[in-house]
Amino acid sequence: MIAALVLHRCTDPGSKLYAQRWFPRTALPELLGIDPKQFGNTRIHRTLEALDRVGNALQDELVKRYRSKDGLFATIFMDVTDAWFAGRGPDLAQRDRTKEGLTNRHKIGIVLLCNEHGYPLRWRVVPGKRRDQLCMQDMLDQIEDADWIGDAPLVCDRAMGQAKSVARLVDSGIRFLTATTRSEIASYTDAIPDEPFRGLNPVGSEATLEDEMTVAARTAEEAGLQKVDDQLYVYDLGVCERTFSFERPQHQFSGAAWDPDALEGGASFIALARIFADRLSKHEYRNKSELAEKEGMTRARVTQIMNTLKIAPLLQEQILAGEFGYVPERLLRQCVQIDREAEQRTLLEANARIMRPVRAAGKPPRRVGRQVVPLRLVAYFNPRMFVEQRGGLDRRRQRVESYVAELNERLCRSVHLRDKHNIRVEVHNEIARWKLGSAFDVQVNTTKDKATGKQYRHVRLMLNAEAWLRRLRYAGFVLLVGHPELPYSAVEIARLYRQKDTVEKDFQTIKSVVKLRPLYHHTDAKVRAHVSLCMLALLLDRSIERRLKRSGLAHSAAASFEQLRDCRLNLITSDHAIEPTYAATEVTQDQFAILQTLRMKGLADPEEIAEGIKFRRN
Repeated sequence: MIAALVLHRCTDPGSKLYAQRWFPRTALPELLGIDPKQFGNTRIHRTLEALDRVGNALQDELVKRYRSKDGLFATIFMDVTDAWFAGRGPDLAQRDRTKEGLTNRHKIGIVLLCNEHGYPLRWRVVPGKRRDQLCMQDMLDQIEDADWIGDAPLVCDRAMGQAKSVARLVDSGIRFLTATTRSEIASYTDAIPDEPFRGLNPVGSEATLEDEMTVAARTAEEAGLQKVDDQLYVYDLGVCERTFSFERPQHQFSGAAWDPDALEGGASFIALARIFADRLSKHEYRNKSELAEKEGMTRARVTQIMNTLKIAPLLQEQILAGEFGYVPERLLRQCVQIDREAEQRTLLEANARIMRPVRAAGKPPRRVGRQVVPLRLVAYFNPRMFVEQRGGLDRRRQRVESYVAELNERLCRSVHLRDKHNIRVEVHNEIARWKLGSAFDVQVNTTKDKATGKQYRHVRLMLNAEAWLRRLRYAGFVLLVGHPELPYSAVEIARLYRQKDTVEKDFQTIKSVVKLRPLYHHTDAKVRAHVSLCMLALLLDRSIERRLKRSGLAHSAAASFEQLRDCRLNLITSDHAIEPTYAATEVTQDQFAILQTLRMKGLADPEEIAEGIKFRRN
């Protein structure tokens, strides 16, 4: 059933009602051994419910199969998209603007993780209004300890480029690459050579675009940027440091549940101390002396062990989880003598840099508070983006200035003296409309006409030179922020980031070819199952394209399906008492090449058709 539904989404997508009409018109009943009468609404719903129940196991199995076939992943990409409903949708659906610009639609969000081939690794359906960076951070929480990630870099777009999100990426221990927002570039570095571009004033019109791009490209080379292609100039900033604020991890107190015999070093003493404290709190022993006698220890030793509970509870949990590696008992005794958690943490982190972590191999302990971390920085410059951004910024400024000029004319002609506050709000709303909030200062004055003596309001619009320069400063530039151990050159890092269109193309495929939306389901489970079907269809699409590419056929999966659409299974009947048979339309050379590449040429072989597909009596 799932195979049939996936093929339906790849070849002729539609609603589940349409799928019921489509299925009997294909050879799938014979090829899959499914009675067309059993391919009904009830069975489709049961299949979707079953698919939702095994969704996580399915994703785990897909990852195992990818690795068994292709080995370790070279790159992992993560992005978020949305899908809207025909109607209200289920509880996950929330009314909002879609990424395509459709307003007032009930929609869901979809987080997708894929590898360098575009194969889906993980996907999640999230509430429609949840912000992209939070969705990605949730996905990061789920995958950060997965062994299949290895040293593959995780590439995310600038939705993960804000400081808080970058801190989360750093804390995950995964090798990552993202782009920071333009407003935060200055907080990382001031070494980007942007001064030569300040004197350029591109218009960005169709008539001037090419010449202005040429000037911008020449300026980039003169500024020391390395040319990779006409639209990519790279500047290596090396490894820099920045201070981040790391959130305190949420550890649930695990109590006396740990087995001391299963732990090593100081961790076993903390586990034992918790057991002792638990027994005393339950009044199993009257005091430490009685407990020491029963355990065959001296009272001093029991006290020494239980003193480890003076270590901050969060640090205790991290020690038990192995986040600081092997922690010797002597180090715990040093921590006990310190009252402040921050100083205790410093001792444990110093130990972790020496001892091999027990937690995921090579993974450092979770960071807490403000810490300085090293980051790999690469800036790249795009001449077209520079011209378009600077030209667009200037046009937005002109629109605001034109609006204020027209407003002043209306105020001058107005019979009544308008309220200053209302005028100021109106101007600020117009400035906000063009996203130039800090670029202007606004004054509303009262002016008197010398000839008539009439008083009227006048708006004075003043360009904030410092704020305007900040907006102009990094036009055309993108600052890439990555893990300091990324084993790539600056050019390779820039190209790696640009390969994130792999996941963007995946989203294009599931939206345009697989027809992810609009959605018609009314329960969260059915929606999740529908998304899983689309991901399996995406996997089939990418697998077909990869096989075609290896054989030298430059076809997309969608183009191949379209080319094979003329291949029909024809029913041959006779008035005589001869069993009806099927025969396939004679395929063209191009169609045969596709079928042969996909190892499906038997579908065009008369003998195999006669053997495998028997006449179906209604």
